[in-house]
Amino acid sequence: MPGRPATELPPPTLAVGRFGAVVRQLREGRGWSQERLAGEAELNRSYMGEVERGVVMPSLATAAKLAAALGVPLSRLLQHCEQSHADRAAEAFRWL
Repeated sequence: MPGRPATELPPPTLAVGRFGAVVRQLREGRGWSQERLAGEAELNRSYMGEVERGVVMPSLATAAKLAAALGVPLSRLLQHCEQSHADRAAEAFRWL
């Protein structure tokens, strides 16, 4: 069974989960609580938990707030969600 072309985006449900996992990875890498990240991004803490668990997908404006709070460009945050699992783990630590 051939793999997907490298330029093909993941299915939306997978992208939601990946986004939350990337945000959690970056937050934990900084030693921050969900409450601290939510405060830095001016978001509700319980909403922050939903984002990290992949229950909700934030709007582009909210994703931009999260990227700014984490100190990474939004384009890199989104790009990171499209990378393979192995690549994501290594890349997250290069952002810290």
